[in-house]
Amino acid sequence: MNGRTEAPPVQMSLPAYPPAPARVGLVYQPMPGRAVKTVVSLVVCWLLAAPSFWLPPHYPWPVVCICLGAWLAHEFWTGRYRVRWFVGMCPRCGRHLRIGAGARISLPHTVPCLACHFEPRLEVQRADERAPEKLLRHVLADCTGTWAERWMWDERFLGCGACGARHPATPEFRRIAEAENERGELLRQLTDEGRFMN
Repeated sequence: MNGRTEAPPVQMSLPAYPPAPARVGLVYQPMPGRAVKTVVSLVVCWLLAAPSFWLPPHYPWPVVCICLGAWLAHEFWTGRYRVRWFVGMCPRCGRHLRIGAGARISLPHTVPCLACHFEPRLEVQRADERAPEKLLRHVLADCTGTWAERWMWDERFLGCGACGARHPATPEFRRIAEAENERGELLRQLTDEGRFMN
C-alpha cells in the first residue's frame, strides 16, 4: 500500500441512532491504476478459462475462472481507497467494528456489526454535523507540518502537509492554523540558527 495516508473526518451512522465516532486511515487508489488492474484481472482469468476446460472435472474450472475474473474486476474497480487502519464503534450497541487493513472500500461503506448484526455506514462527516473542536489535531503526535486549504470530498478542508490530517476550513480553524503555521515557521528559523551556533 504505497501512497499518502489520509485521515478524513468520518463517523458511523445508522438510521434512528445518533452517529458514533470513527477514525480511519485511507490511501487513495488512482483511477488509471484501478482501470489497469481491472482489465488485467478480466483478461488473465478469462484467458485461463478455455485451457482450464481440459482439467478434470471439466465443468467447474472455466466457471471458476470467469467468476473469479469478474469478482476481482469488481473489487479493483469499486475500491477507491485502501484501509491502513480503522477504529469505530457501532451506533446501536457501542461495540467496536472491524475493517481489515488492506481492504478496498469506497465511501460511504457498510460495516457489519458482529454483536448486534446491524450494518452501520462509515461516511464522511458534513461540516455542519461535526462537533466543535477547540484545536487542530495532527494524525501524528509529534508532527510539525504546515496547514493549507485543500478540496477533498467536495468540501474545503485544512490539511497538514506532513501527516495528512484534515479539518473543516471554518474561520476559527483558519485563524488557529495561521497561528500554528507562524509558530512552526519561527521554530524552523530558530532551528536553522541553532545549527550555525554549534
